[in-house]
Amino acid sequence: MLTISSSDIVKKPSYVTKPKEITFVEDAKQHVVRSVVIPYKIYEAIREKIEDELYLAANQKALSQEAYEEFLDTESVAEELP
Repeated sequence: MLTISSSDIVKKPSYVTKPKEITFVEDAKQHVVRSVVIPYKIYEAIREKIEDELYLAANQKALSQEAYEEFLDTESVAEELP
């Protein structure tokens, strides 16, 4: 894993356009990680999981904590089915 500042992207854009590893981009002034860049092959492997989590984050009121935990349990069982 690599941690760079936002100013490093200006110097070497390939950190973002063609990442070779997981890259954390931190704010140059506050030194807090603001973004994460992952190689496309990794993204393809976890795309569906990311999309599910983004949907749930955008619709937090749609599921209670109990229903969310039940969803995660059901999802893991469904993944194990052929």
